Amino acid sequence: MTSAPEGHRADVTSPGTEPSIVSTTVFALSPGGGNPCPVVLDADPLEGDEMRAIAASHQQETGCVLRPTRPDADVRLRFFVPNHEMEMCVHATIAALTVLRSRGLLVEDELVVETAIGLLAVTVDGSDGGAAPTVRVEQRRPEVTPVDLDPAELARVLGLDARAIDPGLPIESVSTARAKLMVPLTDHRELDAVEPRLEELWALADRAGATGVYAFTTSPRHHGTAADARQFPVRAGYPEDPATGVAACALGAYLSTHTSGGDRAGDRRSFRIEQGHAMGRPSVLVARTLVEDDVVSRTWIEGSATVDS
Repeated sequence: MTSAPEGHRADVTSPGTEPSIVSTTVFALSPGGGNPCPVVLDADPLEGDEMRAIAASHQQETGCVLRPTRPDADVRLRFFVPNHEMEMCVHATIAALTVLRSRGLLVEDELVVETAIGLLAVTVDGSDGGAAPTVRVEQRRPEVTPVDLDPAELARVLGLDARAIDPGLPIESVSTARAKLMVPLTDHRELDAVEPRLEELWALADRAGATGVYAFTTSPRHHGTAADARQFPVRAGYPEDPATGVAACALGAYLSTHTSGGDRAGDRRSFRIEQGHAMGRPSVLVARTLVEDDVVSRTWIEGSATVDS
């Protein structure tokens, strides 16, 4: 992590201004796709419970923009789902920075964002011709935890036959921000057929120390895509996400370790990951990794947002 250059920071909040909510959509693959995300501007006067209540009223993950408390940060973000606060949310980060950029409040291409998991380096590729900028959020070096879960039990809880679990890939808990249980399936048809028993699935995620279950397949529906995926967050207040940056980033690290897929350029790898098809909200995320001496040493996730209102 490198600190932002001195002397370029703008005020991202206006003292005395009432909080306001801007609607955005993040990671959309096509019209009607992507993950909706409310962004709360000027959120400093709000208590945590009030921010969570906004997420509950929208039934969506919500990003809140605050003045940074660290001198080396450009902006501070807090993230909420209807039931609780989260340490990190990539798509809300992309949404918030896109809104701030559209208002001329953060115009630099390299930023430092203060979050509950620490300072994160973010790169914003400038938009041309009115197109939404591409935002790349750096995450952590992956932490991998083997799990002792019966694949047949996991398949049953997902509403699948045991043969739907891909025997060629491991079931692991992987974190580049928040731990996700990686569950490999044989193809996208099995992925689309998942009908989870949520309480039982959450119990399995608890056993794995994961905050969600990321079922995926490396036999996706579209050529050029590394994986299709679905994310089932644990007790978030809704059953499934259309697009999940922290999970896709962890999957990128997983795929870098266990497969030869993705695009490669020297020691850098990238993976196009699609999500949300089963929800009717097709989404696309790009996970990037740096692999040094056969070990994933850095991770990023990137995508874009549109400002809806």
